[in-house]
Amino acid sequence: MTQPRHTLPRKRSLKRKLLIDALFKEGHSVVVYPLRLVYLTIDYPDEVPYMVGFSVPKKKIKKAVHRNRIKRLMRESFRLQQHQLALPEKTIMMWIYMDNKLPDYETIYQKMALIINELHKPNRF
Repeated sequence: MTQPRHTLPRKRSLKRKLLIDALFKEGHSVVVYPLRLVYLTIDYPDEVPYMVGFSVPKKKIKKAVHRNRIKRLMRESFRLQQHQLALPEKTIMMWIYMDNKLPDYETIYQKMALIINELHKPNRF
């Protein structure tokens, strides 16, 4: 039995302004404090099944090094848990950190797992 590859290629990064605007205008949200997931099923031209972005507000975390560290923790947690996602084709999502203090890796990992489990409930998409 082959194990899933735990990679997060650059082509799965959510960068297009049009997609990000549509995500925040029409998207659905799941919150498990301190993380919030905004997601939307939308048709986009790329071949990847989903695109993902990570955000830490400057208003909450002032120092760039701390914001970058939190985004790195979120990317790593998502990278290891992405194979558990059961998303319809062509989904875009944005993970947002909402607290104003620095988290540890275990907290981010556990909260992200709770949100992923929440997505598996019926009538989510």
